[in-house]
Amino acid sequence: MGLDPKAVRPYLRKTLIGLNLPITQVLKLLRFSLRFDDSFWNEVDRNRPALIALYHGELLPLTLYGAYRKKLATVVSLHADGEIIAKVLERLGYKVVRGSTDEGRYKGGSKALREIIKLLGNGYLVAITVDGPKGPCCKVKDGILYASWFSKRPIYPVRIEVKGLHLPTWDRFLVPFPFAEIKIKLGNPIWVEDKTAFPLYREKLEKELLSMENLRI
Repeated sequence: MGLDPKAVRPYLRKTLIGLNLPITQVLKLLRFSLRFDDSFWNEVDRNRPALIALYHGELLPLTLYGAYRKKLATVVSLHADGEIIAKVLERLGYKVVRGSTDEGRYKGGSKALREIIKLLGNGYLVAITVDGPKGPCCKVKDGILYASWFSKRPIYPVRIEVKGLHLPTWDRFLVPFPFAEIKIKLGNPIWVEDKTAFPLYREKLEKELLSMENLRI
């Protein structure tokens, strides 16, 4: 009789949470080997506070780039698996907001949105995976639009260019190769000024992110 994956998963999750320090150390070593261009950071730093929109699959390279920089926050779901990610991010110097600004079983939506607005008011850059935490891939959800509309701060679309391995996951999660150069593409800022026009802003953000796929830096 085989093991039930659902029965094993809580124990595996608990083990991974306990291993967050070794995982962090591995990511630190990977980060140390990578090469970055700070032109992206210089640009967004001049225009803070702001929201950073990225795809879930490109989360890791941007996380490594932003580690230990000042006043940088991100959003992690309240799902139990998010506990692993949150602990690692905190060790990498991020302010972590738990919850989701979108609807869903584990959303914590209103609380997360209030925290995001407060962080923006305190001068933070807040990164949000627009298609996370479970997809569909590359489809923008409304959470980041609400954050922009309430805070009156811009959304900066961001894409990543780096040589790496795409995992066989729904988001084709990108793991950069050691010693690779990470290039960050920064799109035009989007200001959400009309709540009734969310579908238009969503389409605009999706098109901007997709158009940056082959953008030369």
